[in-house]
Amino acid sequence: MLRWFLVSLLSLTVLLLALLGAGWIWIDHRDFAAFATPRLEKKLGRTVHIGALHVHPGAWLTIDADDISVANITSGSRPQMMTLSHLGAQIRLTSLIWGPPEARNIVISKFSGLFERTPAHLANWRFGPHQNDPRPPMSPEQQAKANTPPDLHDAPGLRNATILDSDVTYRSANGASYKTTLTKVEFASSSDNSPFTMTLTGAYNETPVTISAEMEPLNDLRKTPERPYGTTAHVTSGDMTSDFTGTLTDPLNFDGVEGHTTVTTPSSDALFSMAGMTGDHAPVKLDLSGDFSHSGNDWHFSKARGTIQTSTMQDGDFTLIEGSHGKPDDVTAKIGFGRLDINGLMPILAPSGSRGSKKSPSTLHADLVLLTPPDPDPLVHFDLSARQLVYNKLDFTNLRIQAAQIPNRIDVPLLRLGYIGASLSANGHIEADGPSSRIAAEVALTHGDIDRLRRVAGLAPVPVKGSLSFRVIASANRVHTLNEAMSRANMTAAVSMEKGEIAREIVEAASMDLRLLFRHAKGVTPITCLLGVLQMNQGVGTVVPLRLRTGAGTIAAKANFNLNRRWLDLVFASRPFSTSFFALDVPIRVSGRFDAPSLSLAKWSKEGRNMLADSNEVTNLPPALQGFAASNACARPTR
Repeated sequence: MLRWFLVSLLSLTVLLLALLGAGWIWIDHRDFAAFATPRLEKKLGRTVHIGALHVHPGAWLTIDADDISVANITSGSRPQMMTLSHLGAQIRLTSLIWGPPEARNIVISKFSGLFERTPAHLANWRFGPHQNDPRPPMSPEQQAKANTPPDLHDAPGLRNATILDSDVTYRSANGASYKTTLTKVEFASSSDNSPFTMTLTGAYNETPVTISAEMEPLNDLRKTPERPYGTTAHVTSGDMTSDFTGTLTDPLNFDGVEGHTTVTTPSSDALFSMAGMTGDHAPVKLDLSGDFSHSGNDWHFSKARGTIQTSTMQDGDFTLIEGSHGKPDDVTAKIGFGRLDINGLMPILAPSGSRGSKKSPSTLHADLVLLTPPDPDPLVHFDLSARQLVYNKLDFTNLRIQAAQIPNRIDVPLLRLGYIGASLSANGHIEADGPSSRIAAEVALTHGDIDRLRRVAGLAPVPVKGSLSFRVIASANRVHTLNEAMSRANMTAAVSMEKGEIAREIVEAASMDLRLLFRHAKGVTPITCLLGVLQMNQGVGTVVPLRLRTGAGTIAAKANFNLNRRWLDLVFASRPFSTSFFALDVPIRVSGRFDAPSLSLAKWSKEGRNMLADSNEVTNLPPALQGFAASNACARPTR
């Protein structure tokens, strides 16, 4: 009996070994492509092609697959969403039983993946029976579930993996493509308790990029998101280097990111290229550091410090909120500069093809583009301050500007700065006007010292002291840049002086005081008030009224001018009963080019007499200027 049992057991063992061997040989030579293809098609709801799929049993189960493709959605921009030339991998057989799975010698060759949103905002990475149906916006609960990090507690161990000659492209709903080329990517770790490393050689939008990263062991990866996963990375592209040190709670989706980053480049060529700015730009030196974070749709760069060209950023805070379901992204920036040099930033601010090049950055002339796209993406809101602002030859202090770009419009609710001791504030907006823009602005200047203003303007000394205040309402149509708007602006302005002094001889000369024949007037006389109102249309304008009241007399004037021709026509006269007994009060006319005007008696011509009559009229002012002018004593007509 015992003998029969042993023989039977031995026979069964031999049979099982034979069956196992036969199965082993069968599996080793079997092509599983026909078996796997329909099952993948049913799960994905897409056409799937697998040229060959082989499994080789052993202590390390070997998988080889060739010529794999997954079809795109019906409205996709190309037939195949993904293609793969070859996939090879080895999996420790016992790890499939006891876990977690352990893999080695993974090789992915010539993978090409297109992840896109169609013009109808369908995402091609959604699979299943209803993948081509429009999807309503997700509820807050659905959004929270979608943003939940994946469970990595059973993440496989990976000893080594290589990706060769591959690419991944993201295509937005408006057709913009962002392509990452993976020439060679290597992952490696000696065990699940040793550091996990990655090296990448490739390109982003055809700009070469090299990345090296060292991450915490894979055992620490399995503890996410409860415990953030630490990593350091070093990125180089051309002359640009960038470093990141921080943590991630969702490493597979590059989410839950917190860390410190630096960016240094003497030319910014790589940054321009990655951003799709392929025109000829002068070099831009950049050296910035700050704290970077990313969570869901929220990208944040805070505590930014460093230099951009010759500008020094002391504190920057940038937030990008990704738009969803066809909505644009939203960017908010709050930036504090010590010195902001617009001239040096023109390679960034000037559009591609504008004046200046890498070879001749000195030829750049600062001129800001004032165009408002109908559908801006992103929408931009910024609050910028600077202790010093340099623009062309102008040097300002204590800048503060708030602005927002929305469809077809840029609003500037606040602009405030100091200039040669004066305080300037403004507000306005820019609106789309076909292919150009129309602009409206209100400007106020206070405490403008006359002597400092005339020196900046390059004028000769004037015998007047005091400070002026201005109010300006300006508009410009069919313009493209700031300098163009300034030269073509239509404006109404009022200038006022409440306190000051003027040389007495100027008042007596203007009133033709006979005493000047026998003596030279000395000293100054206080200015009671000064008021001038200017109206200008593209460099051609009128100043009326122009009144000056002093203790020695009152002078009224009117001026017509043409800045384009550098021509003026000025009539002035002292008002009777305001001057001394010896004043003749003869009106004078000064007319001609700025550099060579002629002098005559105003009443000798009809034009002169008409200008004299106008000089005592009060111009109809816009409501925004009426209160400013009415508070001035010179607003009241003289006798």
